[in-house]
Amino acid sequence: MNERRVAIAGSGGLIEREYRALDDGIRRTEQLVPGFDASVYDPRAVTAVREAWTSRMGAEHRSTAVFGALALQLIEANASLDAKVVMLRMAQDELRHTETCGVVVAALGGDASCLVDVEVAPLATHRGCTVEERALRNVIYTTCLSEMIAIARLVDEVETTRDPFLRDAARRLLADEVLHGQFGFHYLEAWRPWLAEHREVLASLERYLQHAFSTLEAALAMRGIAERPLSDDELALGLQPRARGRQIFYETIEHAVVPGLERFELDASRAWRERRDLTAAPSAP
Repeated sequence: MNERRVAIAGSGGLIEREYRALDDGIRRTEQLVPGFDASVYDPRAVTAVREAWTSRMGAEHRSTAVFGALALQLIEANASLDAKVVMLRMAQDELRHTETCGVVVAALGGDASCLVDVEVAPLATHRGCTVEERALRNVIYTTCLSEMIAIARLVDEVETTRDPFLRDAARRLLADEVLHGQFGFHYLEAWRPWLAEHREVLASLERYLQHAFSTLEAALAMRGIAERPLSDDELALGLQPRARGRQIFYETIEHAVVPGLERFELDASRAWRERRDLTAAPSAP
């Protein structure tokens, strides 16, 4: 690991002015609630929520590298210009979300920074695949699968958070994340003619989906993680019971992700049924 403290303070001068101009240009929604009133909540609940937003800040920052690396794979796959630009925009979104999270952390009484492993892990290269299929696989996993789960959980967070400041912050993240989840399905649509000419790639993508679902479940379903009861204040501030997060995971896969992928002649239902449980302990020989 190569941990560094990531902060949201600007560098000043031209670079910061350019960033502010960029943010003004691509921001989908404005901040509607300017401040947080901690006095009406249990301080322990505020601390727990601050820690959650600090963790989210680090996750958003790390996601930038994923989208940045995926943009390079789109270049190698000779994807359309618009796809490459939008993928880079999604990488920028994650950095802007890092700032949003930092602002929330500061409003909750913390330091607007977090420790982040800044070492960039390479994306899967899928040995034996063409550059076109490699990009398709990673687009599917990153956007159609992972980002769709993130969207569903953010929607639930916006709907259940009662504090206006934190609900508004989650809403601003969601405004960008919707694009992140939709991207993969639109990318598949753009590549539909190519896939029609390369039926062997469709078959290969189906085989990959079984592995992708297994990996996703191990990473995001929150199975085997101890639950603790949340206080009413923690719920009001947007913390989500882990059982609810698991429920959203499975509902999103079965009612949104699988049907969405099957529009492209991918037998996602079978891939989901036949996934392996990567969290299960190996059986004794």
